[in-house]
Amino acid sequence: MLDEELKKLLKENVELSHESLKILRRMNRARIMGGVFRFLKWGLIVGVSVWSYLQLQPFVAKYLGLMQQLSSGAESVSKIGNVSDQINKFLPR
Repeated sequence: MLDEELKKLLKENVELSHESLKILRRMNRARIMGGVFRFLKWGLIVGVSVWSYLQLQPFVAKYLGLMQQLSSGAESVSKIGNVSDQINKFLPR
């Protein structure tokens, strides 16, 4: 009788071990796939960022050049204003 109970318990233990092994294999597969997809996600984010920078860089360069021209034009206008003030000092009133 004791021998039969022991065999039954051993058989249950082996079945549970097999089920646990299946679950652990699925968990390991999910962990690996999660890592792969995390790597792909960050690769996509970095790739899109670099591609966007390369596509927008010429427009940004043109915009910065335009801003420099406008600022130098504003400086020229202020210099002209300073020159006209100097000229007005010497003109009789």
